[in-house]
Amino acid sequence: MMRAALALLPILLAAGGAAAQQPSRPPAPPLITCPASVEVQPRDEIRAPQGWEIRPETQRHWLRGAELFEGDPADRVQLRPDADPRTRREWWDLGGNRQPYRLVCRYEGLEAGIMATVPAAARRCEVTSFRENSRGMRHGRVVSGPEQVVVACR
Repeated sequence: MMRAALALLPILLAAGGAAAQQPSRPPAPPLITCPASVEVQPRDEIRAPQGWEIRPETQRHWLRGAELFEGDPADRVQLRPDADPRTRREWWDLGGNRQPYRLVCRYEGLEAGIMATVPAAARRCEVTSFRENSRGMRHGRVVSGPEQVVVACR
C-alpha cells in the first residue's frame, strides 16, 4: 500500500504544479468607476474692493474614497465595507438588495460628492489606495501622498 502511494506521489505533485502554473484570469472590466478627479468652479460671493476684480479659477479635487448605499442616500441606509488595512482595500459584496445600490464618490476638500446607480450586474465594489511616502501642499493643505484612490464595481 505504501509503495502504491509513493508511486502516485510524483503524479500528484505534477498535477498540483500544473494547476499552480495556470495563468490567473484578469479581473473583469469595471461596470462603473469613480472619476479620478472632479473640477469645481468657485461660487464664492466675494466683494472685491473698488479697483479690483474677481479672478475665478477652476479647482481640481482628487478622489479620496466612496460610500455605498442601498437606495437613496437620504434614507441613510449606508452599507459598511469589509476592509483589509494591510492592503489598503475596502469592498462591498453585492446582492440580495431590495433597492438599487448608489455609489457616492468622495473628493478631497469637498463636502459634497457625486453619485451614480451601480449596475445590477455588479457583484462587488472595491476601493483601493496606493500611497507614496512624500508630503506636499494641495489647496493650501498639507497632504501625504500623492495618494491614488481607485473605486470600481465589477
